[in-house]
Amino acid sequence: MNLPARRLLPALIPLFLTACAGSVPKPVPQAAAPTVAPVAPVEDVAMAPKLMRPDQPADFWADMRDSFAMPGCEADPQVLAWARMYTRQPNRFEQQVNEVLPLIVYAHKSAMKHSVAGEFALLPWVESQYRHVPGGKNRPAGMWQIMPQTARTLGLRVDKNYDERLDITKSTESVMNMMRRYYDDLGDWRLVDVAYNAGEFGLKKTIDKHGGPSGDDGLPDVPMKAGTKEHLVKLMAMACIVRDPARFNVSLPRQDRENTLQVVTVSGPQSLAQAAKQSGLSMNDLRDFNPAYRTTKGTVSSSLLLPKSAADQYRLGPVDPVADVADADVDEADADVPTKTGKRGKTAKSAKSGKTPSRTKAADVAKAPVTSKTKADDTKVVIHKVNNGESLWSIARRHQVSVEQLMKWNDLQTQAVKPGQVLKLTASR
Repeated sequence: MNLPARRLLPALIPLFLTACAGSVPKPVPQAAAPTVAPVAPVEDVAMAPKLMRPDQPADFWADMRDSFAMPGCEADPQVLAWARMYTRQPNRFEQQVNEVLPLIVYAHKSAMKHSVAGEFALLPWVESQYRHVPGGKNRPAGMWQIMPQTARTLGLRVDKNYDERLDITKSTESVMNMMRRYYDDLGDWRLVDVAYNAGEFGLKKTIDKHGGPSGDDGLPDVPMKAGTKEHLVKLMAMACIVRDPARFNVSLPRQDRENTLQVVTVSGPQSLAQAAKQSGLSMNDLRDFNPAYRTTKGTVSSSLLLPKSAADQYRLGPVDPVADVADADVDEADADVPTKTGKRGKTAKSAKSGKTPSRTKAADVAKAPVTSKTKADDTKVVIHKVNNGESLWSIARRHQVSVEQLMKWNDLQTQAVKPGQVLKLTASR
């Protein structure tokens, strides 16, 4: 390379590089985007019921604890003493609570409706253990143990055919309304119980004379009779057990929605026999939920109280008419049936039912539990065939056994039973 060329080369290199950097690249051909067909809108899809997760049942006892308004277990040593007395046989206590749980739930619902302290849903335990006690002359009646004079004050009907003190719905509503009125006057739920037991006017006279209770969280320091004080202590003891059942080695039963009591409106007057058939209940079970009817020839004109399963069936509508029960003063549960010796004898009454002795027709006797005897061990096996509208709870209550026993004897995993199912009422030996 000659000398002039060498001198020009350094000057040409920058110009060449600048030209290369400024050149426009050729465009790269792009592939055409594929055409996408429009998507049709998705319609609502109805989920099959079996795929839906059922609502978890609410903890009834937790709700009850939240509604308590009286002092707790430490209010007085007598409260703990009575709580231990009630639960000295834990299994028996659990069975008793389970038998009356639908009534406890119903009373608590009414208490919440009237803004009454939750403890008063447990008051029938103190009064009657939720038994439908028939009232004699000048005697208290029903699970609330309402005196005749109090019934008149509350506007409850009491006559030879119908006693609203035993009407679970009307008596509970009346009592809860009265409790609220007492609290509005007295301002202390402990005094409300005292007034219920001893009388409102007597308590007011005592307060006017001695003054009201102090602000202590114990028992109210107001003069009262020993029986009235014990009444309050027992109520607080039951609430104490509900507050802390593990403290007393008991487990409170879970609420079964199928046993929830419901008020069913009756569209027109109908006989008890017709109402029993429409609900799928026996006359005995119907009157157990509606004990105000003193005879089987009563006429239903406004409403009935039924467990959910029977209420659902009743709402399906009328069924074929049925004849009235032959005896106006009878109850199917306590029928005269032949004994093993051939004599006529009464079947045992439930200690909680408060029913009167009765007779029944042959067709009803056929529905009674069947007793069979095996040749191998010569032991009796009592069985029961489930009827329409019956639940495990109602069967257990009728035959004075616990739901847990029935489940154990029949290897049941749940409390669900169906018509025609055969249950053993005794343990296999």
